[in-house]
Parts: sequence; C-alpha cells; structure tokens
Amino acid sequence: MTDHDFEVVCRDLFSEILGVPLELFPRGRDRGIDLRHKAADGTTTVVQCKHWPKATQATLTSRLIKDELPKVVALKPDRYLLAASVGLTVDGKDGIRKAFAPFVRTTGDLYGVDEIVAELRSRPELVRRHFRLWLSSTAVLQTVLNQEKYVRSSWLHQRIPRAANTFVPHEGFDRAKAVLDEQRVCVISGLPGVGKTTLALMLAAWLMGNGYEVHEISQDAEEITALWREGTPQLFLYDDFLGQTTLESPLNKNEDARLIEIIRGIQEAPDKALVMTTRDYILEHALQRHERFGATDLSAATSVVHLTDLDIYVRGQILYNHVHHAQLPAEQKWPFADQPVWQPIVEHRNFSPRLIEETLRLAGRREHDVAGAVLQNLDDPRRIWERIVENDLSDAAVQLLEVLFTLRTAALDTLMDSWSRYRKELGLQADSRIFRRALQVLDGTMIAVDPYGVSFHNPSIADYLRFHINAGRASISALLGALVESGQIRSLIDAARLPDGSGIIEQLKAEAELTAAAVVKTAEFVETSTSPGEESEASHLQWVLETAELLDSAPLATYVAKELTLGPWHGEHVEHLISLMEAVAGSRLISDEYATRFADEVADGMRMELAELVEDGDWYFAVRTYVALREIGGALSGPPLEALVECALDGLHVIAKEDDAFLDAEPQVVLLQFLLDQGYEADSDFEQVEDLVTIQQRVGRFLNPHHVPRFAPRWESTSPHPKDDEERALKVITELMKGLRGPDGMPSGQENLSNPFGAANNE
Repeated sequence: MTDHDFEVVCRDLFSEILGVPLELFPRGRDRGIDLRHKAADGTTTVVQCKHWPKATQATLTSRLIKDELPKVVALKPDRYLLAASVGLTVDGKDGIRKAFAPFVRTTGDLYGVDEIVAELRSRPELVRRHFRLWLSSTAVLQTVLNQEKYVRSSWLHQRIPRAANTFVPHEGFDRAKAVLDEQRVCVISGLPGVGKTTLALMLAAWLMGNGYEVHEISQDAEEITALWREGTPQLFLYDDFLGQTTLESPLNKNEDARLIEIIRGIQEAPDKALVMTTRDYILEHALQRHERFGATDLSAATSVVHLTDLDIYVRGQILYNHVHHAQLPAEQKWPFADQPVWQPIVEHRNFSPRLIEETLRLAGRREHDVAGAVLQNLDDPRRIWERIVENDLSDAAVQLLEVLFTLRTAALDTLMDSWSRYRKELGLQADSRIFRRALQVLDGTMIAVDPYGVSFHNPSIADYLRFHINAGRASISALLGALVESGQIRSLIDAARLPDGSGIIEQLKAEAELTAAAVVKTAEFVETSTSPGEESEASHLQWVLETAELLDSAPLATYVAKELTLGPWHGEHVEHLISLMEAVAGSRLISDEYATRFADEVADGMRMELAELVEDGDWYFAVRTYVALREIGGALSGPPLEALVECALDGLHVIAKEDDAFLDAEPQVVLLQFLLDQGYEADSDFEQVEDLVTIQQRVGRFLNPHHVPRFAPRWESTSPHPKDDEERALKVITELMKGLRGPDGMPSGQENLSNPFGAANNE
C-alpha cells in the first residue's frame, strides 16, 4: 500500500473504532495532522498515520520524538493516537506513551501493524470497501498466489501482484464488474495502453477472492474446452483475443464458432466466467467480419474503457503508484513530487498507463531526466521505441524484430529460419551465433521468450514496428523473400489495410510480382470446410480479392476470376459463399459477366446443399440455407420446398419434447420464424399445433431472461471521489506526489539509511 492508501484505510478504520467521523488531511510541514475529529465542545482527537513498513521500532520511536512531538506539543490535542505499519512491543509502546504524555492517554491508543491487522480482521466489510486492502489481504492475494490450484499460469503469478501495485479503481472498472456479474462474460475494449489488461487482471483477482481458479488462454479458444472441469469455479482470461495489431484473420481456424459455443456454455454454467480484452477498433472490425459475433449480441458483454474514465484524480494516483514502485534511484523520483513536473503529465492528451510504465522501466538506464522523458514520450508515443530501434540496436536485432512483426508469435526455430532468409536476402551473414546475440539483447526488453515461442513484450512495440516498416525502414522485397509461413504475408497485408498503412501499400505495389506470388501461395494451406469459423476456399478467395483491390493488382484479380470458374461451388459454408458473391459483385476488378455467372452457381450449389440437408433430416441448417438462398434472390418452390417444410415439422416435434433447459434459443427462433412464414399459426388446423405453442412460449422466455447477480464481494471507492472538483483533485494529488520525497520535503535519498520514510517510498 502507498502512504495515501494507508491513511485512507486508517480514516475509515479509526472512525469505526472511535465511533466518530474523522477528517483526512494531506501531509504537511506545519501541524503534523493526518486524521482529526473536532467535537462540538471543542475537544480534539488526532490520529497520526506512519506508513514505514521497512522501519524498526527503535527508528520509528526516534523519529516520532524528534519530528512529531514538537508539533503535538504545539497543537495540544485532547487525545493523540498513533497508527503505524511497524510492529510495537510492550516496552516500545511504554516509551512512546511516556514521551507523548499527556496527549497519549494509554498504550491502547498506540496501534502497531499487528493491532491494525487484528482490527481489520474483525471488520471484513471494511476490508472489502478498500480495493487495495482487500486485494492484498491474506484471504485473497497472498494466500491465493501461493496455492497453485488457483492460478494456472506463471505469467499470472507475476502480473497480478505487479498490476495490483499500480492499479487505481475507476468507472471503467465498475462497468466491467457489472458486465461480468450480469453476463459471466466480459469483453474489455479500449484504446492501446489505456489499461485493459490490468483491468482484466484485477477482475481475475476479484474472482480469485471468490474461490475461482484463473486460467490464462494463450493460443485459442480450444484451450478453454481442454481446461474445463465440471463443478470447479473457473475464470478463463483471454488477453488480446482478436490479436494485437492487425484487423484481418486474427482468429485461428474455427475460432469464432468455438468462441460462440464457449460463450453460450459459460453464460449457462453456474461456476464459469470468461474475461477477454481487445482494442476497440479491432473489435469493431471483428463484429463486421465475423457475423456470428453479432448474432450472439457480443456487444452486451462488452465494456469499453474510455480515456475519460481516467480523470485527473485517477491519473494522478496512477502516476504516483508507477513512480513509487519503479525500480529507479531516489534522485530520479524526486522531480515527480513537483507540481510543474507531474501536472503536465496527468493532464496530457496522450496519457497512457502503459507508456508511463514502459518509460519508467527503460528510462532509468538511458535518461538522466526520467520525468522529462515521460513527458516527451507522451508528446510523441513512438519516441520510446524509436530511439531504441533506430539508434541503439544492432542491425541483426532490428531485423529480428522486423521478421517477428510478420510472424506475430513464432517458435524459436521458425523465427531463426525466417530471420536467416531475411539476412541472406539482404546479402548479410546469418549464423546461429549472430541470431542468439540479437535474441539475448532483445529478450526481456522488447520481446518475450518462453516455452510457447517468441512474441513482442507488449503490443506498443508491434505498433512501432508497423510504423517503422510503413516508413520504408525495412526491406519489403527481402521480407517477401524470407517468408516461411503463410501468415507472414497476411500480417503485411493486414498492416497495409490500417489507416496508417499507405507506405506499406506502396512498397507492396512496388514489389507486385513477389507480393502476388506470396498471396497466391497461401491457397496451398486452405482446405474446404462447412464450418462458418473455419477458413475455406471461398473465404480465402475473398481475402485474395480484397487484397487485389487494396493493391490494385491485376494479376491477383485475374487469379480470382479464374478460380471463380472452377465450380460447382458446393460443400462450402453458405455464409462464406454469400460473402464472396457480394465481394465479387462489388469489385471494380471483376467483370459483371463473371459476377453474374458466379451468383448463379452459388444459388445452384445452395439448392443442392439444401436437398442433402433435408434428406439427412438436418432441419436447422436446411432452414438456414433456405433463408440464405432467399437473401441472395434465389427461389425454392414445388416439391423441394414441400420437403423442407416436412423436415421442419419433424424437427418441431422433436425439440418440443426435449427439456428446454438444455436447448439454445437461436435454433428454435429460426424454426419458429420459418414455419410462421409458411403460414403455420398457433390456431392453424394441423397436428403439430401443440408443439408450435410450446416453442412460441419458450422463445418468449428466452427473450426476457431474469437477471440474478452472481459474484461477490463488491467494494466501494477508497475515498470520496473528487472528480467533480478539479481544483480539489489537484490539491489531493499535489500532496500525494509529495510522498516521493522524505518528511518535511527533504529528498528521501539524501537521508541516511535509518530514515524509514525514505526507505519505504523507494521500495
């Protein structure tokens, strides 16, 4: 806990102990008051808070007598209490009481860390009201992180305590908690660096406190299925589930369909939860590209973290926490205590917790003026990585980053293979010794190497590499010659599609032949599939056409036109076929003749598919195919339509007899709508009228679910929120930031090692 956290907790705790409200005062140089109650009769009670966790009792006593006693004598309170994060013995309490008599009435007014903890244990509701106190309590973080059954990832073991050190609750956090409480699934969206992952980790800590196991999902949704254990409370944490920097094809094969199935399962399970994070613009694109996400109303489970959630009060606390816990020498922390230094940072339009964290992590070794470096990096967010990439790294290390950008995440041997090819394309030596040296330089700073492979340390580095490549600082032709996986060309195309990808577009156009060859080669890795989430020949061909449009590539357009004539298009999922048909119809590179012929072939293929589904008794996909056929202007009549109706009526009878607790709503809605369109009403004269009424009633219940809150505990803000009073907020943050110096404003690093205040603030 920081000094401020400790004082706020003490305010609430001693208000309960004393039975009176206490005023919270910022630290000051004049009167030495932290907490005070002034009664109507004029009597005054003062509680002094000393958060010196690394101090000894002897040092605490010495500093109290030297610094605080003169202030107490001048103040003359009627009662003086001490709350210290230092353990106090019987003899130690006697010494302090004697020195502070008559203001300290009894040793019972002297609370060391053991007495404070005992009081808190008897007040669990108070603990829950204070996020940081609750999180650090033995019932939650310390106990849980030491029990492997609760946290199934070394990454989470490391990140949750670190995130807790700097996290400040805000409105976005409250919204996310409410979404998770209601939906069991929460998608945290927001701008890069705004704190999505940290918020997800704190939600994980929240559920850990309720006995949930927390599992990190690092590859794809299939991991959730493998980890799922009936009867065990589990939270699955899926960070950047749509990818970090690209908009296209961010999901593995069948990922969207699996996610939909898993989301539905979690929402129905009494002891499962799912938290996912993504950037807002990537989520928006995914909702457009993956129709199934929209079909499940994923937006209901989405909570966006806005920059406006981080008001001045929250930003000030975030900055203080980051500096307070940073591994920096004391003299590099002191400047942050001055308002002209910290205020431009917390008010900056580009304020970003991640940018501050990374600057503090890297600047201590590179910058004399760390506070100035933070402000400069906010002015130009690229600066933090640009200086390192363009000035400090060897060519081999930069080239490793450039290759990793195309791979996103890669096994070590795959990365080395592509890097070696890249170096050879550039006419440079490429051996394992140079590769290992480059890897060693980057590991822990810009990349992370673990048993799963190699990836960027955080998404902002990949963002910078995109800028780096867009600016022409890498050789696109050499990168195209170094491809070892089909995903690499996709990464370059995806980056080119972004608003700031015009430079990459021009470079790919300049290497039109190499680019077209690489794009066409990706077809070798595509297989036909009937699954909507699985990449298919149709969806891949649509991607090639979109790439042709992006690059104005006649060779790629010719390739697409040729592939369109290779029908019949039968066996592909209808959603893929319809999407491809619409793309072809709207393309400026494909003639109307090809578009019309392809549309006719798609309609014929859908009729064939529908007939097979009816024959197999698969009423659900048969009806879905019929609806899709109607949407593209196709028709179905006569015996084929009659056979479809009979199939649907058979399905109606089957599901009407099943327990609705185990049935999804969507298939029943599809079936009901089809039969209504065919003229089957509840008062119709046909044998299945009872079944139809049953399904209608179920659908009505599905559309009006009853919400029951699922998780506890909840906590309140640790202090009255001053966001509506900016002047007050600035005053509070001013006093908070003074904690980066020693008592009475003295820089803590200038004192000797016996000074507990300085030591505490540099831990």
